[in-house]
Amino acid sequence: MHVSREGIDEVKRRNDLCEVVTEHGIALRRRGRTLFGLCPFHEEKTPSFGVSRESGLFHCFGCGVGGDVIGFVCRYRKVSFREALDWLRQRAGDQA
Repeated sequence: MHVSREGIDEVKRRNDLCEVVTEHGIALRRRGRTLFGLCPFHEEKTPSFGVSRESGLFHCFGCGVGGDVIGFVCRYRKVSFREALDWLRQRAGDQA
């Protein structure tokens, strides 16, 4: 099944990246305009995982991984793009 660009953008709009990240157990603390936490994708003791609510993007300055809310769910839950999109739709309350 094809997913439109508008459909993907709507899923991103309805799922705040900061909320999704914290719901997965990652504590974030504000440092300027960016929120930082320990990266869930590699071992570290100093927070290098930056999340921007404004841009809806994350980036780890330690391991280099980054992306949007769909990419975060794909990587964290180890699921496909389609599965991540479906999970985020359900999270936002969509039945379809």
